[in-house]
Amino acid sequence: MREKINLYVVIRVDEYESISREDGIRIKEILPTLEEAVEEVERLNKLNAGTRSHYFWRLGRYFPQGRTKESDKSSSVSE
Repeated sequence: MREKINLYVVIRVDEYESISREDGIRIKEILPTLEEAVEEVERLNKLNAGTRSHYFWRLGRYFPQGRTKESDKSSSVSE
């Protein structure tokens, strides 16, 4: 089994009529711990209160050696 590392992705969503939904979504940063991601999301949402930007985090995975067909079979979306 290949090594996989859990990372926490901080995502920014801008809700402006002049841009498409896809263009309004950006990865702001990737952090190593859930605690750091939660704190950063809270900080950014407070800093940007009253704007049309919103931040949230999601779990991501990094495969340092890349993915193989076998690792694809053993991984599920809900992990």
